[in-house]
Amino acid sequence: MEMFIFLYFILIFLFVTLIVSVMRSSKKLLTKKPKNLLRLTSSKNPQVIIKAIIKFAADKKYEIDHFDADEGKIILSKPLGLFSNGFFFPIYITQENENTLIEISIVSKAIQIGPIPKRTLERCYHGIKAYIFCAEND
Repeated sequence: MEMFIFLYFILIFLFVTLIVSVMRSSKKLLTKKPKNLLRLTSSKNPQVIIKAIIKFAADKKYEIDHFDADEGKIILSKPLGLFSNGFFFPIYITQENENTLIEISIVSKAIQIGPIPKRTLERCYHGIKAYIFCAEND
């Protein structure tokens, strides 16, 4: 009997998490940068970098939740998965002297603990870095 009560609470928790992740918006990421930013710099201009990121998103099946080339802000997202509640990937692009700074982060659409967010962010970061490198060598 206690096992059924435990399973019942687990199912309720999963259902609530699902609802939260579906309803969560990425709008607040446009004004407030997350703390866990990974940074890289490039000698290419921001427009080339933005095109490389959009190509990465299209090739790797990320959704584009927000795109503002003038502000240098792109928010990619991944939907719910078997082991995650989905993620937002805010990307901030700024010109600094001759270089361009690219900042990439990850925000879970719901509660997410463990190593999955960090690994997912690293995969996105390295993918974007590779696409920018390819754009630099065209």
